[in-house]
Amino acid sequence: MSRWRRPSRSGRRGRPLWRTGLDALAVIALTMLALGVMELLPGSNVAGNMRVIDGDSLRPADGSHDVRLQGIDAPEIGQRCRDRLGRDYDCGRKARAHLKSIVAGRDIRCRTMDVDRYQRSISVCHAGETELNRQMVADGWAVAYRLPAYVGAERSAKNAGIGLWQGQFDEPENWRSLNRSDSAGSQVEPD
Repeated sequence: MSRWRRPSRSGRRGRPLWRTGLDALAVIALTMLALGVMELLPGSNVAGNMRVIDGDSLRPADGSHDVRLQGIDAPEIGQRCRDRLGRDYDCGRKARAHLKSIVAGRDIRCRTMDVDRYQRSISVCHAGETELNRQMVADGWAVAYRLPAYVGAERSAKNAGIGLWQGQFDEPENWRSLNRSDSAGSQVEPD
């Protein structure tokens, strides 16, 4: 009997030991992959300390994957807007600063609703009892994006003339399409 084969109880030749070891490694690798991917499955939760990337994106402290706030679109860093006096300002930086002020160092809880083509978790997130998605729209620093859930909050911010609505701005989606495009030239997804 070869030293590379496991003895069989039935008398037949068993699987080679290298094959058994390879199978075990495959099971371990698939388990680790599944645990990493499960974090991105719809309905999964991500919680803890997160860094604000921009007005609608967060990054967990472990750097595992980015989280995009579902249903909203905030201006991009570097996007220029005009305030009520017609003065030019970087509304993307203002939106990021506003999201940072809402988070205020608190831990964040996010529920993944979807995953986008960039492997970002599209989520509804809370800092304490505050829903970040809704609050950014209600405070006027983001617009409702492809979901009716935040349209009322957007309307209220617009009527009050707060945040972006205090002056003039390009919708973030329009600004992106005018200022950059992907290689295929298709519609640019929110960053």
